[in-house]
Amino acid sequence: MNINKYKEVVYEKVEYPATKVLIGEIKDLQKEISEELTELEKMLGE
Repeated sequence: MNINKYKEVVYEKVEYPATKVLIGEIKDLQKEISEELTELEKMLGE
């Protein structure tokens, strides 16, 4: 017998930031990546 089969599992509720907040953070990261890539291209002379 497996004790885990009968053991009660307690789940904790996880709260995430609002969707708009996450999208805003992604946009900020995307902008930063784009700027860094542009700078890298300039350094490489392309």
